[in-house]
Amino acid sequence: MPVNWRVLILIFLTVFSACGGSDSGKPENRIPDAEDAGVAEVQVKLDRFEQDVFKCRKETFTGDTTRLMRKYKSFFPLFAVDIIRIGGTKNPMFRENLLGFLNDPDVRSVYEEVQKQYSDVTFIQEGVAPALNRYHVLFPDSVIPNIVTMVSGFNYNIAATDSSVAISLDLYLGEKCKFYELLAMPAYKVKNMHRGQIVTDVIRGFLLANHEMKYPTDDLISWIVYHGTINYVAMQLLPDVSEASIMAYDESQLEWSRANEQKIWSHFIDQKLFYSTDFNNQVNYINDGPFTPGFTKETPPKMGVYLGLQLVKSYMEKHPDVTIPQLLSTKDAHKLFNESGYKPVKK
Repeated sequence: MPVNWRVLILIFLTVFSACGGSDSGKPENRIPDAEDAGVAEVQVKLDRFEQDVFKCRKETFTGDTTRLMRKYKSFFPLFAVDIIRIGGTKNPMFRENLLGFLNDPDVRSVYEEVQKQYSDVTFIQEGVAPALNRYHVLFPDSVIPNIVTMVSGFNYNIAATDSSVAISLDLYLGEKCKFYELLAMPAYKVKNMHRGQIVTDVIRGFLLANHEMKYPTDDLISWIVYHGTINYVAMQLLPDVSEASIMAYDESQLEWSRANEQKIWSHFIDQKLFYSTDFNNQVNYINDGPFTPGFTKETPPKMGVYLGLQLVKSYMEKHPDVTIPQLLSTKDAHKLFNESGYKPVKK
């Protein structure tokens, strides 16, 4: 990953099973353990950035921010410039802007609630570490990032740099959080803003950041296959996490999708959607929402991503010699689509 590369990801994520697979919908795990692969286990570090940055004081500002820069490297400028948008350290107003953010009464109130709910974040480290070690087995030369917690002012769930993946704890305060009500956040988003979704979102965000879509075409097939691949790999890295959590679905949404899989497929065929390059179709069938446009309001969101996982699972079942690194490096989404053999039958 290039040193100066950076990405921000809004994550209220997606996806699940495949026609022809097991009843559970879980794919066969393809990641060998570290001992068999001859790869040493790595230690995953977790830092409380929000605690460190909220210690900044007017009287010691230069020393405080110097320590933050030394400890958090590329993440600190990412936080300032792209997450809370106060400008870089060379901005003449940087000192005033950062202190203004940190001392804002509303931001302080959010920070205090985060500390109340997340006084202990060991569960994040313990949940993420095995997944990142599985990834390290697949890619022994990869840089395993530090995990960083932050308060973003409700801006981004996940932020990734070349050396860290940050999780915004203020976006995981629970469905009944008063701040979300005051901000009039949509119910479909709020339902996933709880601690049980954090580990899954970190891993999915890490994969999205490290494996950007590089297919030569920009049609719906490409986006479907891309997100299907990301979700398939996330399931491999988190074998004990439920499929619903991987998708950010609840169980009823997962069951509806399974029961109506053939209807979903027929809709995409009948409407000639797969080869569409219309940006609106990408938004409708890939992005999150209260439901998927073009279907009834009981339809779960992101039906394109749902189908993507079905395609990828079917493809991997039919090609047992294909490794996960090979899958992630696939350059031809159309070839994978055609060779998946995926075609749901009416239930």
